[in-house]
Amino acid sequence: MRLAQQGDKKAYAQLFQEITPLLRAFVRKKISRAEDMEDIVQEILISIHRASKTYDTARPFKAWMFTIARFRLNDHLRGLYKNRAQGAEISYEDADHNLLEAAHVTESYESREYINKLLAHLPKKQKKIITMMKIEGYTAKEIATALKMTESAVKVSAHRAYKVLATRAKEEK
Repeated sequence: MRLAQQGDKKAYAQLFQEITPLLRAFVRKKISRAEDMEDIVQEILISIHRASKTYDTARPFKAWMFTIARFRLNDHLRGLYKNRAQGAEISYEDADHNLLEAAHVTESYESREYINKLLAHLPKKQKKIITMMKIEGYTAKEIATALKMTESAVKVSAHRAYKVLATRAKEEK
């Protein structure tokens, strides 16, 4: 993105080629219909393009990108629920699809609440590492660079955090 902001068109094209599969995977977790999934991915790509000048190169790109993706996905889901609330005519196929999405959103919300509750038991740095690794999709190497740690220290910290989370999860049952 840094090169793209400087006018490198090849870098810009390569960036979009590389992020598209990541965005498809992100959206696929929440949306079951392929047509809707592709529409949302395109909306996300357009939003990233429009906001590209606002990207701060001192910050992690993936976090910025996935924030935009979450907003676009939430916009889509809000639109579905708004149509349902206004009594829009929906076919049986659409109704099944919307119910599937509603289940994903509810499940996702409940999962997030549970995960946030567990993460609250971790020290700040471990919480940051687990969030970056498991929620935002960063590698241990990327996290090490961002947090000014060694890759080994990130892995050890993550392993210790997993132990705490496993213990807390067992206690919650």
